[in-house]
Amino acid sequence: MGKKKRIGNKLLLVSAICTITIPSVSYAEEVTLPKNFAIASSLYEERNMDVLKTSVYPNTYNNPFNHQFIPTLKETNTTIKKVDNIDDENPIISTTLSFIRHMNSEDYKSAFDLTSRSLQKIISEEWLKSYWEGLPLQLQAGSFLGIGEVIQKETNSVHANVEVKLVFEQFTVPLLIKLDPSGKIDDFQLSMSFSPVAERPSYSKPESFVDKEVVVGSGAFPLPGTLSVPKGKGPFQAVILVQGSGATDQDETAFALKPFRDLAEGLASKGIAVLRYNKRTYEHGLKTQYSPFYTVDKETTDDALLVTHFLQNEPMINKNQIYILGHSQGGMMLPKMIEKDQNQNIAGAIVMGGPARTIQDVVLDQFEYLFSIGAMKSDEYKFYKSQFELLNDPNFSSQNPPKDFYLGSAVFWDSIRKIKAAEMSKEQKTPLLIIQGERDYQVQSKIEIPLWKEQLKDRDNVDYRLYPKLNHFFTEGDGEISKPDEYYSPANIPEYVINDIAAWVQGRSK
Repeated sequence: MGKKKRIGNKLLLVSAICTITIPSVSYAEEVTLPKNFAIASSLYEERNMDVLKTSVYPNTYNNPFNHQFIPTLKETNTTIKKVDNIDDENPIISTTLSFIRHMNSEDYKSAFDLTSRSLQKIISEEWLKSYWEGLPLQLQAGSFLGIGEVIQKETNSVHANVEVKLVFEQFTVPLLIKLDPSGKIDDFQLSMSFSPVAERPSYSKPESFVDKEVVVGSGAFPLPGTLSVPKGKGPFQAVILVQGSGATDQDETAFALKPFRDLAEGLASKGIAVLRYNKRTYEHGLKTQYSPFYTVDKETTDDALLVTHFLQNEPMINKNQIYILGHSQGGMMLPKMIEKDQNQNIAGAIVMGGPARTIQDVVLDQFEYLFSIGAMKSDEYKFYKSQFELLNDPNFSSQNPPKDFYLGSAVFWDSIRKIKAAEMSKEQKTPLLIIQGERDYQVQSKIEIPLWKEQLKDRDNVDYRLYPKLNHFFTEGDGEISKPDEYYSPANIPEYVINDIAAWVQGRSK
């Protein structure tokens, strides 16, 4: 196995199990990094340096349900270009380069002045100083040598995106910088990519639908998305796709997989409109990460409901036939969405690999499985097991969290730790389709499905579909239970899953 593959496997393991850095509380006027940052960094150094290397700052990109893994953070042999020789006539490129120049020359005031007003409410000049100085230390990358390649990436309906290769002594780090329509820097984060990724599935028929770029929401957190509408008269039934936890794009890209692209194009090819969107933690990482009031509703529930309101104003959408499909944590939060849906815009919901129990109990089972197959070291297992067990303490409080709690924002964890999706769904009336891969090690079918069925046994509008060959991302594999590195293999969601979802949704309109 080559060096790059070995590095990828380590990062895959870390991402899949326990790179647990839910948004940490920070204010612009305070010391820039979270107050438990130094303790947590030291702790990570002792237990798993790979965790530290995947976390340039404590962020929402990595946690147990995170589907946006980082397989190839390190790059080598990047040619260093002299910054002054790079063509920066393009104002987007020019602002990006000026930002890096100012940071490297310790002119943090000028760097701060290049950021947007909404970002300035969260960070400060001191924050930028700590970030830049801490970057090589956390990554163990050695000294900063210069800028490598600068690439203008796609511009979506919210941000223009520029990737800058930061060249350090040991390796190169791709940094993605996002600029708002006024040309101000609105966010930046490690650029995550993997190659190759799955091609468009054979059942996708692009000639049968039209993709429309949309913006959901406004103010500090507009979200870019894609509305795939079948060709024809309409109005059409619609499905909203809601990701699992972490920072995920609208395709819910995970290593070589793009499950939400497959779902969107597959369903649109069968006459159902689909709206998918970049998650708030993906498009506005810093602003969500450092919010002192960041909760699971802000991460998942509220934006999903905002999308239902958005579709109410789309002329090609049947306003009485709007469905939500939630994957993983998105599925776990569907009962909360239904509870908060005061206008009853949700006609039905699809739980796709969603836990019936609390997140901490599900994650503890993940740890036990990974430890049993040798994918988790003993000290890692003991540490993370003890951390998640703290969440089951009835005295756990976001106002006064345990001193030895290192999983990030206690506010976030306090908002999610008591949610039991199956129990919440018991008295609800909204029709449900619960689909589950039986090879899923992250949300284990043999545990979760019996709990769903027990809690919902008195309801007559709940259907189940179980798939023996599918993992957590609903792609096929071999063996009784999947393993983390299975996500490296390009694959599509099988058409039979698309057919089952389409048949259920279309059957509800009769």
